[in-house]
Amino acid sequence: MNQITQFFSNLKADFDRLSQSIDDLVKTYNAIVQLLELVSNLFPLDLVLVLLFSIPLLLVLNSLSPSSPRINYTFSVVFVSGLRFFLQYSISQSWNLWPVLKTLLLLLLPAYGLILTKFVFSWVRKFYSRKKALSPANFELGIGRLQTAYRKLIAASYQDLSDKKSILEDRIEPSKFYPLLDELELEIKGIRNLLEKGEGEQQRFS
Repeated sequence: MNQITQFFSNLKADFDRLSQSIDDLVKTYNAIVQLLELVSNLFPLDLVLVLLFSIPLLLVLNSLSPSSPRINYTFSVVFVSGLRFFLQYSISQSWNLWPVLKTLLLLLLPAYGLILTKFVFSWVRKFYSRKKALSPANFELGIGRLQTAYRKLIAASYQDLSDKKSILEDRIEPSKFYPLLDELELEIKGIRNLLEKGEGEQQRFS
């Protein structure tokens, strides 16, 4: 009798373990399905396919020209996207450009995001620097900025002259001085604007 009871107890324990294993498998399956749904929402199938087909072409281009990986990546993505675009047209007989452009932006933005960020940051910095130069807060600050710009120009001039080994090599490089001259001109314009503004206010109150 005890053996029969033990047998059924073991059978029930095995069944419970099997049931727990099935529940764990179902939970794992549901988690995988949810993860795939999330990935498919974040990364459309079109994007994944273009990326997968671009990788072999990218490997070939990198083996031929390893010094330009960003250009190779851009060419691969654009080429595969173009093939996908014409393949879609041959099937549906309709031009649908927006999905292709969206895929290109999503794939190329990481490659050029840093360059675009640097460009925007540089443009914003130049914009505010120009604004400060043209509209100094007061005459003292304007003169100080003018002195700084003048010293930069003089320092660059002496540095360029000291690099020459002889009089025969005394040939300046204009491209080095154009930005410094532009900065100096902006500071002069800023002081002129400040003086003209003060002169106008004096005439108004006189």
